[in-house]
Amino acid sequence: MGQQPATPAAIALGVGLRIAREHRGFGVRAMAAALGIAPAVVSLMELAVRPPTVELTSRVLGFLAVRGDDYRRLLNLARHVKDPNWTEPGPCEYPAPLLEYERTATTILAWAPKILPDIVQTPDYARAVLDSGILTGDEIGQELMLRLVRQDALSGDTPATLTIMLAEAALAHQVGGPAVWREQLRHLLTLIDTDQVAVRIVPADPHRRPGLLSPFSLLRFSRGSPVVTVCRDHIYTYLTESSYVDRYVNIAERLTQRALRERNSRAHISEALATLDKTRQHHHAAPTG
Repeated sequence: MGQQPATPAAIALGVGLRIAREHRGFGVRAMAAALGIAPAVVSLMELAVRPPTVELTSRVLGFLAVRGDDYRRLLNLARHVKDPNWTEPGPCEYPAPLLEYERTATTILAWAPKILPDIVQTPDYARAVLDSGILTGDEIGQELMLRLVRQDALSGDTPATLTIMLAEAALAHQVGGPAVWREQLRHLLTLIDTDQVAVRIVPADPHRRPGLLSPFSLLRFSRGSPVVTVCRDHIYTYLTESSYVDRYVNIAERLTQRALRERNSRAHISEALATLDKTRQHHHAAPTG
């Protein structure tokens, strides 16, 4: 069996410690020497390969003069580095586990019951999605920047292949209005034509209610087991425990079985775009009286 991806809490802790060290202006060797540990120990804990104990985390945070909420958050992560599942406590400025999993995944399957996944959203579409009254103006700005960073997962040296399982009803949900939705569909078709992104429409079924299932992503890696991320109200939950992940694997398989083929799905999207274009032309051509 291949190496299992690091736990979400271990990733978040490692990134938090690295940011704190860099903020204080210490190099890896300088901090290791001050703490009386090997430089490799610092590197491995920041990379989430060998997470630090609670005691070592407390020593590092004390040395770096980390205080208040940051201290409590990082020490709490240290207590949970072995937990297979983790939920961010609230809207996160830098969801380190999400970025790391998307960066290292080979394939991502995203279920989109109502809106398109963050990773393929245009800026205007994303802004319309985010402007729901839940986030402040600063948080919306942070989320927009985060989406740009995450979209690099589709254009890096070894980018993941993304498959979007899109509920049929989502094509009728014109977030941001016709103009924003039109540009979003054009962008989506451009991504599909690169072969990096595939979209499969899941038809509506009166006997099933897949739209009630929250959006999720199933990420697979070249080594190790899959990981599931679930986002609700800008709070991320990460699942690596097999009993939970297997449930989502089964859900993904059922969605795949019900979905239209990629060619037919692309035709549906093209038809939705053509309808928007015709409506726009009709409005422009209509007499003003």
